[in-house]
Amino acid sequence: MPRVKYRRDQRLEEAIHLLIDALGLDYIDKGRVYAAWSTGSTTRAYARIWGLPSPFARLGLCKPMYVIELVSENFRELSCRERISVLVHELLHIPRSFSGGLRNHGEWSRWHNIRGLLARIPRDVAERVCRLLEESTEPQP
Repeated sequence: MPRVKYRRDQRLEEAIHLLIDALGLDYIDKGRVYAAWSTGSTTRAYARIWGLPSPFARLGLCKPMYVIELVSENFRELSCRERISVLVHELLHIPRSFSGGLRNHGEWSRWHNIRGLLARIPRDVAERVCRLLEESTEPQP
């Protein structure tokens, strides 16, 4: 069974921060949202988001944080617009409380809502996000 490997990538984080700003998701603390490539996963998912379980934050051990994992084997096959859609979808899992928990799929995650959000992203921001995603030194499986 392959072992999943993770590598943090600051270019990915910069791209995500640009999307947070462009979408006005001001409840998200950008300093506590991280991004990583994964390799070796057998999932069909393009990306996943991980929240720090709330007991850690409630006990004062650390502040809530999130990691967006891009599954290298699947994400690389997407067009730039699809990649941005996936990132927006993952960001929408973060609740307004920024508690470390995650929002379940629901009306907010329907593709017509995500398409509406994509339309709000200025063209220059989308192009910069695409460039950062291309420049990212994506690991190979």
